[in-house]
Amino acid sequence: MTKQYFRKPIAGLMIVVWLTSLTLPSFAAPLPDLGDASSAIVSPDQEYRLGRAWLRQLRAQVPLIHDPLIYDYLYNLVYRLASASDIERPDIALVVINNAAINAFAVPGGVMGLNGGLLLNARTEDEVGGVIAHELAHLSQRHFARGVERSQQNSWAGLAALLASIAIAATAGGEAGMAALATTQAASIDAQLRFSRANEQEADRIGMQTLVRADMNPAAMADFFEALQRSMRYYGDLPPEFLLTHPVTESRITDARARAAQLPAKPSSDSLEFHLMKMRVEVEFTRDASAKISDLENQKQESTSFLEVTEYGLSCAYLKTNQLDKALQSIDRLLSRRPTRITYIASKAEILNKAGQYDTALRLLEKGLDFSPGNYPLSVLYADALTLDNQTDKAITVLREQLTQWEAQPLLWFMLAEAHGKAGNRLGVYQSKAEYFYLYGQTTKAIEQLQYALPLARDDFHVTARISDRIAEMQHSMRDLEI
Repeated sequence: MTKQYFRKPIAGLMIVVWLTSLTLPSFAAPLPDLGDASSAIVSPDQEYRLGRAWLRQLRAQVPLIHDPLIYDYLYNLVYRLASASDIERPDIALVVINNAAINAFAVPGGVMGLNGGLLLNARTEDEVGGVIAHELAHLSQRHFARGVERSQQNSWAGLAALLASIAIAATAGGEAGMAALATTQAASIDAQLRFSRANEQEADRIGMQTLVRADMNPAAMADFFEALQRSMRYYGDLPPEFLLTHPVTESRITDARARAAQLPAKPSSDSLEFHLMKMRVEVEFTRDASAKISDLENQKQESTSFLEVTEYGLSCAYLKTNQLDKALQSIDRLLSRRPTRITYIASKAEILNKAGQYDTALRLLEKGLDFSPGNYPLSVLYADALTLDNQTDKAITVLREQLTQWEAQPLLWFMLAEAHGKAGNRLGVYQSKAEYFYLYGQTTKAIEQLQYALPLARDDFHVTARISDRIAEMQHSMRDLEI
């Protein structure tokens, strides 16, 4: 797996996003005038604009996972659960944070954040589903708006503190982030504790119902909470960040078990894709890839269970250490068993692209796209292979097709800028980079890119008008955090 998808792409380079400032974002300042108690709840439209603006701020401050296979797996799992939730028309913006700590969060306006560490530490797909279902319940019950109605200052400052703590944990280190979050929690705990507990209990109850409707095990939520509580002994005074925003007590686990017992029982699913993605994340987060290869090779010799997952882990680890021939051998063994599995096709294409075998990669991906048209991971790798093979016009077409569905995916805009650059289209580069910068909370830079584009479009009235309108939209969005 290439580092590209675990890094932030900027101006042709893949670099980790580091926190540039530990100060709270602008929306920690003046609070909005929400009127009297009867109109105090923030409207859904306000929540949406606030949430998406908050997400742009988050992207600017934490390292993200853009890996198309991991993102696609989690996105589909989120939407499987969202479709079974109380959210009428799910419009969820998912962000996956490049951090091995256990954490998940929901932000008003349909923003869902998951740490890579959630996949690392969950034992089943249903446990991940339980966490997602819980967060979806916070969104469907609009707990932020209800918090604003009850206590404007605490809720508004809490959202700012959440961004700051996530950013610190993801960049300065887990302990610093947990300490920061513990401090912000303590500041408002007296005023909010009872209300927060009620929110958590409600999210547990509704989340379990969502699990049942999604044909998943309702007891998985309690299973994961119990595993988290057992892990507390290894963390001392600084528990996993998830537990600081979602306190788990014996009574809460007991209550969750009692609620699950009243719902239709279902064993946890043993999803192969979950285990493959868990392994993919595990290999990426490993500090010593050579040692990981040794461990996996030993597992392959000594164990008869999960051999397919072990083989996939070896392929990923070989790729990470540039042992491309071995990586291809491993993935080919898997493809011989499951020739139409998207994960294996995409992973082989990834290896071929890195090896410079673009023709072979393109043929493989075209075959995959024949039976899975528009598939996100296959399309990303296809566009990458086309660009690397100097077939930029075709790459641009593929990326534009993907952007009709994934308009808020920064990776696609970066790749589009790269393809336009190879094609010598400066106008396309400026427009694509503008959208990329905008999604990363760098609105001033985004507008600057569009202003560079305007003179290049002066002979085309329609393009000039679109660019001018987009500048106005971006300028207006700078006030989204001031509602």
